[in-house]
Amino acid sequence: GSLFDPSCTGVFDRQLLRRLGRVCDDCFNVFREPNVATECRSNCYNNPVFRQCMAYVVPAHLHNEHREAVQMVG
Repeated sequence: GSLFDPSCTGVFDRQLLRRLGRVCDDCFNVFREPNVATECRSNCYNNPVFRQCMAYVVPAHLHNEHREAVQMVG
């Protein structure tokens, strides 16, 4: 997918965006549902699908870090 999400209007941080995108990619690899990939990135990762994906593919101790990243890039 594209790194430059038009719904992300906050801080442009390539590393953060790549990390958040990877959550969606990993999640898609687990569930294999096309809508997961698109939904996960909607509203600049600030959505229920991203949070669900995070719960599955991100270790719990990194959740806050990811949530802060979402706040920053959104």
